[in-house]
Formats: sequence, C-alpha cells, structure tokens
Amino acid sequence: MRGLIGLFMFVLLGNIAVSQAPSSTLSRNDVLIGTKVTLTYLVPLPKDASYIHIQRKGNFPTTKSGDTSAVSSTDIEISGAFFDTVVLIKGKKFWKGSYVLVPWDEGVYQLAAQKVNINDVDITLPGTELNARLVVQKEGGKIYDIEETYTDLPEEPSVLVSVLKKWGWAVLSIIGLIAFLFWLFRRKKETPNEETLLTLKQKALQLILQLEQKRLWEKNELKEHYSELSFILRHYLSERFGINLLEKTTIEAQLILKHYGLNEKLLSEIGIILNGSDMVKFAKSAPEEKLIRANLDDCRSIVVRTSEQEPSDV
Repeated sequence: MRGLIGLFMFVLLGNIAVSQAPSSTLSRNDVLIGTKVTLTYLVPLPKDASYIHIQRKGNFPTTKSGDTSAVSSTDIEISGAFFDTVVLIKGKKFWKGSYVLVPWDEGVYQLAAQKVNINDVDITLPGTELNARLVVQKEGGKIYDIEETYTDLPEEPSVLVSVLKKWGWAVLSIIGLIAFLFWLFRRKKETPNEETLLTLKQKALQLILQLEQKRLWEKNELKEHYSELSFILRHYLSERFGINLLEKTTIEAQLILKHYGLNEKLLSEIGIILNGSDMVKFAKSAPEEKLIRANLDDCRSIVVRTSEQEPSDV
C-alpha cells in the first residue's frame, strides 16, 4: 500500500513540475513565406518576482535545415516590438512574452532558445520549429511523378524521307541559294539610316509615354489604363531578370524579386503600382488624375533604377 502511495505521489509531483516548466508555442507551425506568426513564451513566476527581458529587433536567431546539416539563417524577421506582460492562470502568476515573426524564405527553421532573467536567475525559454513554404501543401496531398508515354515510329521511312535521303543535298542547295538572294534583295532595300534597336529600358519608357499620351482616364477607361500599366511593368521586370511575373500575384512577384537583390523601397513601390492596378480592375477604384500621373512617374523610376547600366550612363 505504501508503495502504491509513493508511486502516485512521484507521478503527481512529476506532472506538476512539468506543468510549471517554461514553454514556447507558435500560433502556427506551418505557414506561407511572408505571413506573420506569433511566438509566445510562458514562464511561472514566484511570489514578488521581478523580471527583465532584453527586447530584440531585426532578425530572430535561427538555424535552417539543409540537405546535410543546419546553418545559421537571417530569414526570420521580427515585426514590431517585443510584447510582455503578467497573466493569472488558475490562481498562479505567469510571465508571458511574445514576438511577431515573418519568414522570408522557404525552409524548416529551428528558432533558437532565448533567456529571461527572473530574480537574477537566467531561465532558458525552449526553442521551437517553424516550417515556411511558398505554397502550403494540403493535408493528405501527395506528389506524383509524371508518367511519360512514347509511341514508336514506324521503321519503314516515308516516300518524302526516301527522296530527301537521295536528293537532299540538291534541295538544301536550292533553299540556301534562295535564302541568299532574298537576303541580298532585303539588304539593298534597307536605308543607310536604319534606326538602332531600342534597349529594354528604352522600350519600357517608350511604352509608358505612349500610354500616358492616350489619356485613357479622360475617356472613362481607367480599367484599360491600369491593365496596360501593370502589363508594361510586369513584362519589363520579367525580361530584365529572366523570370515570368505575368501570372504571379503581387506578393508572389515581390517575394521572387527580393531574391534578385531589389531593396525594400523598390519592392514597396512595385507593390503599390500592382495593387493599385488590381484595385481599379477588380474593386472599381477611381483614383484622381494626380495619382494616375504619379503612378506613371513611379513606373518610369522603377525602370530606370532597375535597368542595366548602358554605355551612355557611364
């Protein structure tokens, strides 16, 4: 009987000790990159406790899991100031602190353990794991390999193939001669003052100027104006960095462009133009002419600041 009572007291005290241990929890463990997530700490307080926590700004200390090992990472940004308070849970005081974090790259992150000083004693706040994805996978979803099928070609060559094998050299010679004569004919028609090909930057600026000269907003064609402005900017950025942004959402475009070295100010200006275009196209917003012209000027500025340096700029 005494043995059973002792065992019961051991388990009970063990559960109490565990329940009083410091804890760390995330509002969500699996999020899209660019989405805010709250990290909350909870520490039991002794009577008349005094506590100090050093607030952090910038990037939260983390390690990112790689193919073979974990490496330090600065991809988890602290959004806003650290918040802490004292709460009462079932008659007992607890210190509660929280960060708002934003992951900016895809991966599995181990959030480093932190420390809080209570009554001049350092208490370790456990770390936790955060998984950030470009697209969150649905539960139960599976990824399947593409099964390719092939159709065997007939072994017997067609009549055309047989003719080409026998007279192919003659056909190619005739085609080559025709192409050469056509080239000579076109060369004679070209004038000596043929215009020089425009650079990507010059094409984009020319298209913006042509759009401005149409003055579509004066013809109650705001939707057409902003659709064309959004296409010009997306097409220019796609050609400039060798990517496809035409079918991407605004936030997807910003996240992709961040990997190509664009600073936060440029990303914000790009987002304002693309979001403004969406507001006009889908929410039927009607900006004033002053704002419309400002958007055109901002689009020109983005093209100039992101274009490759030309010989004339040196």
